[in-house]
Amino acid sequence: MKISVVAMGKMRDARLGELAKEYRERLAHHLPVEDVEVREVRVSGNDVAGALAEEAEAMRKASPEPALTIAMTEGGKQIDSAQLAEWMDGWMVGGQRHVVFYIGSAHGLDRQLIKSCDRRLSLSKMTFPHEMARMMLWEQLYRAMTIIRGEPYHK
Repeated sequence: MKISVVAMGKMRDARLGELAKEYRERLAHHLPVEDVEVREVRVSGNDVAGALAEEAEAMRKASPEPALTIAMTEGGKQIDSAQLAEWMDGWMVGGQRHVVFYIGSAHGLDRQLIKSCDRRLSLSKMTFPHEMARMMLWEQLYRAMTIIRGEPYHK
């Protein structure tokens, strides 16, 4: 199974970028991984919805098909690390070939993209900068894999 994180924009904070890279590389010892950065669309006037729709189209084009798609959104399901491990284990056992996580820009994700995804997931009820959310997602994916493998990282 391959894991892709398709995210809007570059990791501008070098510290968060290095942490995300570290967890992604750790996970890559167990599964193929891919970090896809999509260029953000500038909001023209107050047309946030239009910009989000453009971003969603770019994210779809950057995503492999077929794949299980997961929107990272504040309205998504909140689960703990062990539950994420159960999801991932189920995907692997079930033969899922590719899982794609979408992380939006500071404006979030397009509503139609969220609706079209197979699942919606939230890291927390709190709001985080999207760069931090990206780093945290990679860490949680790595943590889930260590849970599945019975490794001591998760305590």
